[in-house]
Amino acid sequence: MPNVVREEIDNLNSVLTITLEKAEVENKLKSELAKYREKAQMKGFRKGKTPDGMLRKLYGKGLLADIVNDSLQRQLYDHIIENKLEVLGQPLPSENHPEVDLDPIQVTDYIFKFDLGLAPEFEIKGLDASSVYEKYAVEISDERVEEELLKARKRFGKRIVSEAEIQAEDMLKLQLVELDGDSAKEGGIEHNFSLLLDNAEDGAKAILLSHKVGDTLKMDVFALEKDRDEDFVRRYFLGLEKEDEREINERVFQITIEEASRIESAEMGEEFYNTYFGEGRVSNEEEAYAAIRKDYGQFFDQQANALLFRDLQEKLLEENQLPLPGAFLKRWVLASNENATPESVEKGFESFTKSLQWSLIRNKAARQFGIQVTEDDLKAYFANRVLSYFGGQLNDMTLINGMVERLLQDEKQVDQAGDEVLLDKLQAAINAVVTINLKPIPEEEFVEIIRQAQVEAQTQQAEADILGEEE
Repeated sequence: MPNVVREEIDNLNSVLTITLEKAEVENKLKSELAKYREKAQMKGFRKGKTPDGMLRKLYGKGLLADIVNDSLQRQLYDHIIENKLEVLGQPLPSENHPEVDLDPIQVTDYIFKFDLGLAPEFEIKGLDASSVYEKYAVEISDERVEEELLKARKRFGKRIVSEAEIQAEDMLKLQLVELDGDSAKEGGIEHNFSLLLDNAEDGAKAILLSHKVGDTLKMDVFALEKDRDEDFVRRYFLGLEKEDEREINERVFQITIEEASRIESAEMGEEFYNTYFGEGRVSNEEEAYAAIRKDYGQFFDQQANALLFRDLQEKLLEENQLPLPGAFLKRWVLASNENATPESVEKGFESFTKSLQWSLIRNKAARQFGIQVTEDDLKAYFANRVLSYFGGQLNDMTLINGMVERLLQDEKQVDQAGDEVLLDKLQAAINAVVTINLKPIPEEEFVEIIRQAQVEAQTQQAEADILGEEE
């Protein structure tokens, strides 16, 4: 049997020496060569009678390499599992160990050395009531609730056409005619298009609001809508194809207001309540305001929980500064990522080690709290995701279950879902044992804090990308 010997360099580094004995390797090689001999048809030899020496020259090196690699992998990982070693990264061939010559003609004992980087042993500090955190409690103003309800009523309202009056949020249907002096240009441009007054330049908007449906006026079409370049105006206002390169010498065109329409807000009643809030959830205006406040509160509470978890993570990292086998990890990143360079590894190493330390703390905390992610957890997670695709209004369980089953077949999706479920459970467990004080905060201030947190997260992701990590 192969011998495996572990030498502990320190608490974070070990060297495994694996010896593959000549007799076992030779027996496996002979067995594989025998299989080839049965199939081989070589000129000058009957089938199954090819000499051993010739088979070794033709196929021996590749077969020997496969035998050695398979045996090494098995012995290496069996040792790690049997001894419950928490290995960081993957084992690496020792740098100073000489290259092994695999000669199928003269099989011998083979000795290989592998460096292991080990996770530190530690107990988590900071998971008790003496650890105090603040969680934002966002104050939702009456004005915000009123604004959201008005938006909802607009979204489910009906479009009506005005006979004359034009209002600030109207959609206008306009007819454009190219001019030659004060008259329509013969063979000139004529085109119909729509304009949302909210998108119009301030000056153009004021002019249009001073007129009514049916009026004809002259306007600079290139100064009609905000943030539109000449290409957009030619394509959508003038109706010119991309290939049409005719020169437009005059910016002023004749415009006729053919129609003005607007969304009339849905009436506050059963039809609107059931459509927007869901069947039977709301039956009057007071309940509508309460439902919007609750939904907004849940939305902000999710973000506040995310910020709280960030603070938990940072404090746990601060209180549990775990040592790591730095030199080994730098070698491993270089060896496992063809895009990495010594310079890029150094530049992103601090971010990388912080992420690794958090993974160790997170996983130990999950074991400590007995947290597991079950198949039912994943199904519930994916079911909620599917419902979100349909705005939470899908009642077809056959369709939902079918989409969930397809998502469960996607390994990458399952891994991502498992991580998110684990973190949700972990946060709930940590929240239950630490002290959390609520801190009221106006919505505007909270939104700015979220914006800054997103910028920081993007910066951290950029640093991680330096090492070629795919998050």
